[in-house]
Formats: sequence, structure tokens, C-alpha cells
Amino acid sequence: MERKYNNMTVTLQGLVDGLIVKINSKDSCLWDWELRYNETVRQLKGENAALRLVFAKENRKEKAENFKLRCELRRRTKELKDYKSQNDNNMERRSFLNEIEAPKENVPSRDLIELEKTTSDQIAALKEQLEGTSEALKDMESRYSCLTMKQILTNRELQAARKESINGLNDALTSRTTLVVKRMGQIDQKAFEVASSGKFLNEDWQETCAKLCSLWQQNVQDPKWHPFKMINIRGNLQEIVDEDDKKLKELRNEYGDVVYEAVSTALMEMNEYNASGRYAVPEIWNRKEGRKATMKEIIQYVIGQLKIHKRKRKQIP
Repeated sequence: MERKYNNMTVTLQGLVDGLIVKINSKDSCLWDWELRYNETVRQLKGENAALRLVFAKENRKEKAENFKLRCELRRRTKELKDYKSQNDNNMERRSFLNEIEAPKENVPSRDLIELEKTTSDQIAALKEQLEGTSEALKDMESRYSCLTMKQILTNRELQAARKESINGLNDALTSRTTLVVKRMGQIDQKAFEVASSGKFLNEDWQETCAKLCSLWQQNVQDPKWHPFKMINIRGNLQEIVDEDDKKLKELRNEYGDVVYEAVSTALMEMNEYNASGRYAVPEIWNRKEGRKATMKEIIQYVIGQLKIHKRKRKQIP
């Protein structure tokens, strides 16, 4: 029995050591992934900001240069037209020009020919310079488009990682943890419970509360109901809940501000996260700060849980 116990102990110790090695390997992989993720984000943000600044600066410079060239071109063209108009109004000059236009009859006016040639050369040079400026501007726009596409691909990867995190942590996160899985667009039933407990004293208020909450959840998910309005905040149009909506006004008057705020919050979340589908979607939420959790916070939570699991494994005799 002692020999069997020793053999079993050796086997279990081998399994525990193997699990510890795997946990250490995954821990190091997660750390490496976090470092690479942070480095990639910093690089992309730096490149994006730098290219935006360069593009904005070059764009302003090219636009100013184009404007100057167009003004110069218009001025030169106007001078040429004015000069021709003045010569056309002068009868003697017109007669002289007619004689010049006649083939091989008289010697052409040198001053007029030289002026026309000089002006034409200047106009051609201005056009060539304008074309070069336009090509440079197109090149900057192409680089900016590439950067935008790179940023879109990075955002898609982050969204995919976030979706996997939600699926993997759905059962691990509870109401006692800092991070929780919240269903965005779902009404907080506690608001209706508070209002119903004080309003329906002689009735089964819990059943009434559940029916009311279900009714208003259906209203929130109804695509035909759109109680929003646009407002201008510092030059930017933003969509907010319309307080003058008939349904919301009746809800506020009958059940108070707490219920109204719960329904308004669900409407804003539904409009932000799933405006087309109109059903609640899960999201990892920072419960203490009342906002969506960042990928850094999610990774830190996973690493923390791995460390706790690792310490527990070490404590096994």
C-alpha cells in the first residue's frame, strides 16, 4: 500500500508539474501578447497621429499653393485678354494686326509676339506646377487611405478578440467582480421594482413589475419607435433621447425619474450597440467606473486569474 501510495504520489506530482509548466507557458504567452498588443497600438496611434499631422500640414500647404497658382493664372490670363482688348479697340493697332495676320504681307509686331510668347510660357509653367502639386496631393491622400485601411483591419481584430473574451468570460464574471457581462439595451429591472413596491401596495407588485418591465423592453426593441432627436454640441450633431416623446412623458409622469432614466439608458445603449437588430447584446462592463471595459483591463483580469490558479496549484501537497 505504501509503494502504491508512493507511485500514485509520483504520478500526481508529475501531472501537477505538467499543468504548472503549461500554465507558466500560457502565462508567458499572454504577457507577450499583451506587450505586443500595447506596442502595436502605440505604434499605430503614433503613425496615425504623425501622418494626420503631416497630411493636414501638406494639405494646407498644397491648397494654399494651388490657390496662389490659380490666382496667378487668372491674373496672367486677364492681363493677356486686357492687352488684346486694348489693341482691338485701337483702330490703328487693329489694322496693323490685320496686316500681320495676312500671310507674308508685312513683318509681325515683335512686341506683341514676344508678350504673347512670354505669357503663354508663364501660363504653361503655372499649369505644370499645378499638375505637380495635384499629384503630390493625390499621393498624400493615397497614403492616408492605406493608413485608414490598416486601422480598420486592426479594429476588426480587436473586435474579434473582444467577442472571444465575452464568450470565454461569460460564466467566469459575476456580480462580485469588477468586470461583469452586461447586456446592452436591456432595462434594469431594479428601477421598476423600486417604483412598483411603492405604487402597488395592495397587489402582487412583483408580477406587475415583471409585466411592466417586459412591456417596456418590447418598446425599446420596437424598430418603429424612435424617440430621439438631434442636437448641436460645439458644432457636432449628436443624437439624444427626446424627453418630449409622448410615451416617455407618460412613463415619467406615472412611475417617476428612476424608471424613466432606466428606459432612456436602455434606448441609448440599443441605439449605440445594435440599432439595426434591436435586441440586447452582451458587453464586458467595468462595474465600478460605469463604462465599457478596455481590452487592457480584460487581459489584466485573465492574467490575474491565471496567477491565482497557479498559486492554488502550488499549494496542493
